[in-house]
Amino acid sequence: MIRNLETLAAVVRHGTFVAAGDRLGLTQSAVSVQMRRLEEELGIRLFDRSKRTAVLTEEGRRVLGHAEQIVQLFGQMVRGVADVDVTGSLRAGAITTELLGNVVGVMAGFRERFPNVESHLTPGASIELLAMVEQQQLDCALIVKPAYPLEGVFHWRPLRQEPFALVVPLDETSDDVAWLLAKRPFIRYDRLSHGGSLVERFLKRKKYTPKESIETDSIEAIGLLVARGVGISIIPMTPALKIIGAGVRSIDLGADTFYREIGLVERTDNPRAMLNAEFWLALNPVR
Repeated sequence: MIRNLETLAAVVRHGTFVAAGDRLGLTQSAVSVQMRRLEEELGIRLFDRSKRTAVLTEEGRRVLGHAEQIVQLFGQMVRGVADVDVTGSLRAGAITTELLGNVVGVMAGFRERFPNVESHLTPGASIELLAMVEQQQLDCALIVKPAYPLEGVFHWRPLRQEPFALVVPLDETSDDVAWLLAKRPFIRYDRLSHGGSLVERFLKRKKYTPKESIETDSIEAIGLLVARGVGISIIPMTPALKIIGAGVRSIDLGADTFYREIGLVERTDNPRAMLNAEFWLALNPVR
């Protein structure tokens, strides 16, 4: 099985069965036999054989990500490579709330396990980071899962769901969501962002017309503005709010609660799949 997985990775890397065979010292027919055996073992079709080059099917793309990890882990086991001896780099992106609220908290432990791995952390918006992963400028990124399916070259590792809530200053005495949205200045989570579009849909569904005062894509800025009594807002309950010391009170939306999903996205053909997986495990210790 391991040999077949290694051959699968080589076929995808070099584009054809012939090129992969040349690199592995196999004939084209031997490569083809290995791929058919792998398909039989997995019970799926890995390649679209109507194409001249080796084009993976959707199922094949999903298998590739796991194959890369298995091959790398097997290689480490054979070589007896300990975590402290793993070398290379990890280029990870993260939305700011994750960078402050989660990544910073696990990096000490990650660095202790992999002291010879150089980590590059890039902040950004989810849509920007997703594009950087697709363009192979990043190995992985912590983002908000888009409303559309992540298919093709992408592999999604879920982390957690964050509920949206109405946040108000600590000295606000009312818990009436409808009244607060009608009477208090409203700080809007940018409606052009994915999370902001969820807030917009909620307001329209409930027919709320808040008194808008400020609009921004920064959840951290919103939290601090609310803490200083500038207004109220509806934002996801992210750990970053506590990290930055935003003293706010959250009011549950009850049956109307909606969520954003946070996870790690990577390409299925990323050569650092093992490090991506270890990074995700560090972020998600309780599974």
